[in-house]
Amino acid sequence: MRNIFINNYRKSVRENTVVDVTEDLYHLNLPQDSGLDTPDGAYTAREISAILAGFPDDYRVPFSMHVAGYKYEEISSRLSMPLGTVKSRIFFTRKRLRELLKDYR
Repeated sequence: MRNIFINNYRKSVRENTVVDVTEDLYHLNLPQDSGLDTPDGAYTAREISAILAGFPDDYRVPFSMHVAGYKYEEISSRLSMPLGTVKSRIFFTRKRLRELLKDYR
C-alpha cells in the first residue's frame, strides 16, 4: 500500500511538471491562477482605484499605504492611530473589496 502511494505521488508530480522553453522563462514566473487566460478575468488597476476612491478616507488611506508596502507599525505611526485600528481597517477594506469584486471570479 505504501509503495503504491509513493508511485502514484511521483507519477502525479511528473505529470504536473511544466517545462518552459521560452527564451526568458516567462511562463515559469507567471502564477498559475493569474486570471490572464480570459479578458474579463482580471481587473485593471484603474478599475480597482475607482472602487477604492469611493471608500471613506479612514479606510482608503491605510489600505493604500499597506498596498504600497508600508508595514502596519509605519502606518500606525504616520497616521497617529493605534495598531489594532490600522489592522482592522485594512482587513475590513480588503473584505469589502472582495465582496465588490466577487462577480469576476
